[in-house]
Amino acid sequence: MVDCETKISPIAIVQRPSDDAISWPQPPNDWADRLDTPPRDQIPPVPCVHVWAASLQVSAQTLSKFAASLAAFERDRAARFHFPIHRDRFVAGRGLLREVLATYLGAEPESLEFTYGLHGKPALAGSAAAPLQFNVAHSEDLLLIVATRGPIVGVDVERVRHLPEFEELVARFFSSNECIQFRNLLAEQKPAAFFNLWTRKEAWLKATGEGITHLLNQVEVSFLPKEPARLVRLPQSYLNTTSWSLYELAPKPGFAGALATAGGAAAMHCWRYQPQ
Repeated sequence: MVDCETKISPIAIVQRPSDDAISWPQPPNDWADRLDTPPRDQIPPVPCVHVWAASLQVSAQTLSKFAASLAAFERDRAARFHFPIHRDRFVAGRGLLREVLATYLGAEPESLEFTYGLHGKPALAGSAAAPLQFNVAHSEDLLLIVATRGPIVGVDVERVRHLPEFEELVARFFSSNECIQFRNLLAEQKPAAFFNLWTRKEAWLKATGEGITHLLNQVEVSFLPKEPARLVRLPQSYLNTTSWSLYELAPKPGFAGALATAGGAAAMHCWRYQPQ
């Protein structure tokens, strides 16, 4: 069921335009409670999955508030960015992630603690680690956050653009079947097809916690124009272990996104997030 109605030196705060073209609707006022309420018409109940799209272009006041909510390691990382735009996007992404998760948990954003898996997948630590699963991705000024109290999840997003090394990247990272299909596409179809491939694979790899290390060419996904998102082939070690679902996300024109969830169908809601 689909319903598509993330000690610091001073940060250079820049006021930027707010027109970000995110196409998803605003959420209902009780969105945080809805994560715990499966749809009434689903028997047996299916888990709720909330997907948020947010702009990393935030006001100076909001950016300052987000900076104050960061943990020491996040402030240290922010301070290492050379360019202010990248530093501001990082602070905005971490602040937005903290604000969204804290609302679900009824906590303060600065109180949240995180732990990281072998390949960098984040999870909540401490007393907030109760069954709230989440994942996060960003591309340029667009941030995606997925949250659920159900299955493990992974999300990815990329701006669709032309890359001169398309053929080299496909041959290096993708399967032989995918390479053949990609080579047969028209030139104008290749940018969208490539980023469908990339985001769908990475969403699944992020859900599993594998990261994009060594399995890119062992998981196959659909990616041709107008082809629904689905997993075509999984690595041998993941066969007969759990079922997976793959969804295409389209939060903003010119971007490709994907969501992977363990288990069967989910009640997915896609909303635009505005900082509180």
